[in-house]
Amino acid sequence: MIFLLVGMWIFSFYFLNSIAGEVKNLYFHPYAVSNAARNVNINLVSMHRYMKDVVLAEDEQQLLTATGRVEDHEHRVMENFDTIFDRYLGKVGDIQSAYKAFIDWKVIRDEVISLKRQGRDREAADITKNRGANHVALLNSETQKLIDFADKKAQAFFDAANEKKRHALLIITTLWTVTLVISVVVSVYSIRHLRYTQADMRQRIHLIDQNILMAKLDKKGAVIDISNSLCRYLRVTKKEMQGQKVNFFINDESYGIKPEDILRIASTGKTWEGEIPRKTDSGDIQWIHSMVHPDLDHDYNVQGYTNIIDDITDRKAVEELSVTDMLTSLYNRRYFDYVIEKEIRVAHRNKTSLALAVIDIDFFKKYNDEYGHPEGDNVLMNVAHVLKNSLKRPNDYAFRLGGEEFGIIISITDMEQARRFFNSLRSRIEALEIEHAGSDISKFLTVSIGAHISIKGALMNSNQMYLKADEALYRAKQRRNFVVVT
Repeated sequence: MIFLLVGMWIFSFYFLNSIAGEVKNLYFHPYAVSNAARNVNINLVSMHRYMKDVVLAEDEQQLLTATGRVEDHEHRVMENFDTIFDRYLGKVGDIQSAYKAFIDWKVIRDEVISLKRQGRDREAADITKNRGANHVALLNSETQKLIDFADKKAQAFFDAANEKKRHALLIITTLWTVTLVISVVVSVYSIRHLRYTQADMRQRIHLIDQNILMAKLDKKGAVIDISNSLCRYLRVTKKEMQGQKVNFFINDESYGIKPEDILRIASTGKTWEGEIPRKTDSGDIQWIHSMVHPDLDHDYNVQGYTNIIDDITDRKAVEELSVTDMLTSLYNRRYFDYVIEKEIRVAHRNKTSLALAVIDIDFFKKYNDEYGHPEGDNVLMNVAHVLKNSLKRPNDYAFRLGGEEFGIIISITDMEQARRFFNSLRSRIEALEIEHAGSDISKFLTVSIGAHISIKGALMNSNQMYLKADEALYRAKQRRNFVVVT
């Protein structure tokens, strides 16, 4: 029986590893190459589309924006080619052919941009429509070859895995049949294995206690048990925490997350999950990812909660960099698209009002022409500083939407309050007394502000709200240095 068990273990281990190896090859090579090649095709189409924006650019700023977008997609193509070179199982010449075609396309791109900068728009457009389009088609054809090869290779790995699975089932079934004949010995083995498992479980519990930030809470949120790891994190002892109501470890409710909201969800049997800011004794902000799992009895009634925590302070710092405009340190357009959707949902759920303002610097192009782009960048930073310092609550946001356009999302109770706030903002920017000789409205730099307020509980999507604010901005720009709130 021992030999049978050993043999069954060896065969199981061998076949499972073989099948796992085939599956790993399937995902690590063919699927990775196929996905990367498809991403190359997608980015090629995007690059060609933005090359049209290059040709249609009306000024240097638009040209730089379009060129930047092309370069961004080129960078993604290069990353995908890195994956293909690393994981492609076919001939290297297949990849080199596609890669050379991509390098040749960059030469065409550079020629178009050069012609555009020389003012030779028609020639640039002709190259984009003809040579550029034809070369993109060639690139698509070359990458399709890589996709076809990867798909064939994936099928081969899949067939091999199925064949090994059939062999494994046959051998393991035979071994199990023999094993059942001497069930008494198997029972002894099972008992021994159970003891080993129990010892292993005790070890795992110890590892969890020492390494997982976790607490067991009763139905009211008071601590029943807490891991030593979490005690070290909070700088407390188990004895100090026993029976304490910890409010799911929230110690600053100014960010809008309240213990009663978590309890209301978790008490229904649903797991609550979210990110919570905590203030340390030194006044710094410490971010945790918290999951509150309801503990249910046999009748699925909530008996308490398991609160598992992970320190994500470092990750939040990295995320902050990825959503921040490098020049002004305000949030960027990417983060604006996320926040506006989130805040609209929150406002609708809580039946509160929400204001979106779009702010545009008056005659900014004239300012750049008169004083130069470095001074223009200083203006953008000064305006951003005023916007940022005007927001006091955690759920108020300021963004740089692009160029000289900024955005603000705030909670406002009524129209009159919004007018006072945005007029104060407009006045503070003019009070910077930044000289603007090219302005037709003031000797100092000014802004126009268009804002729209979503009425309490009204359902409006982000596009509708942005268009309303943009319409208000258009009306404000008819007068300049003016605020329109709708």
